[in-house]
Formats: sequence, structure tokens, C-alpha cells
Amino acid sequence: MTPKFLYDEKELLTLASSGHEQAFTMLFHAYKNKLYGYLYRLTDSNEITEDIIQELFLKLWKDKSELVNIVQFDAYLFRMAKNQALNAFKSMARQTLLYAEYFDTQSIEVYSTDNIIQFDETQKLLKQIIENLPPQQKLIFKLSREQHLKHDEIADMLNLSPSTVKNHIIQALNTIKHKLKYQAAFYLFYMFWIAIKK
Repeated sequence: MTPKFLYDEKELLTLASSGHEQAFTMLFHAYKNKLYGYLYRLTDSNEITEDIIQELFLKLWKDKSELVNIVQFDAYLFRMAKNQALNAFKSMARQTLLYAEYFDTQSIEVYSTDNIIQFDETQKLLKQIIENLPPQQKLIFKLSREQHLKHDEIADMLNLSPSTVKNHIIQALNTIKHKLKYQAAFYLFYMFWIAIKK
């Protein structure tokens, strides 16, 4: 490849559209830092930003035959990035609300975090909420949910009444539901903010 390709974006797009990996890699390196800065300002999250950039370039490579038809690549790329950020927050809001609803519908005896958490951001959020519960409430909740102990077993272990154990679990579940719903609203706010941001 001759040095002029370093500066001729249209030729890079033409080459990449025909499957030239080095040309595509050069496009990636030309834009990854700019995209990172832009997306980080939108998302305030390293992980979400990195995921979006990876998904964005995977999509571009998958549809590489279309690259030759793009007139303003930078505008196209940043529009794609903004849409990916909107989709990410929409997905997080939906998943977080689904988990909050799950807490509303499950019996306190059968609920298990193992069965529902598949979305990384919500899993991290749930762990953080549980870690911030009052110490005894957190211990009881973890014994119930992670060790799968029955209320009577926890009561015997901690020298408490079963009703006290049950009350701690109810309070923990109410805290989790409230914070998940708050976080879902926060994600929706972020979506709105990203949508109106230039």
C-alpha cells in the first residue's frame, strides 16, 4: 500500500469495501480515539463506550460492501455512534425495568438472582445495591439468595425470629426494586439527553 492511502479516505473506503483488511484497520485507527471521546461524553462509561465502538466497527465490516457509497464517512460514523448509544441506554432501561418487575411478581421464598441476571450492567448494579444494604439485611439477603437457605435456617443461624428474617428480606427486595426503577428512569433520561445533543 502506498503512503497516499494514509490521507485519502475515499480510497480507504473503496479498498475496505472490497475486503481490504489493512484499509479498514487504518479507518478504525483514524477514528477510534475521536469516537471514544465523543461516546464517553455521551455515556460517561468506559465499558459502554468500548462496547459501542466494537459493535459499530463490527457492523461496518459486516456491511463493508456499502462503505464505498458513504459520502461523508465521519458524519455517518458519528451518527451511527449516537444511535448505538441511544440503543444501549434503551436496552439498559428495558432490562432494568424487567428486573424490577420480576421482583414485584416473585414470592420472597423463590426469588433467585441466579435465574434472572444476564445483562452485565444490570448485574453490576444489582451487586452494588446489595453491597450497600444495611449489614444485617445484606447478610440475611445473601444467605437466602446466594446460599439458598430457608428463613427458618437463617433464623436459627443468626438467633433471630423467622418473621425478622422475612422482614429483612422484604425490605431488601423493596430497596432493590426502588433502586432498579430509579436507575431505569436515569437510563431513559440519558436517552433523552443523547437524542437532543448535537
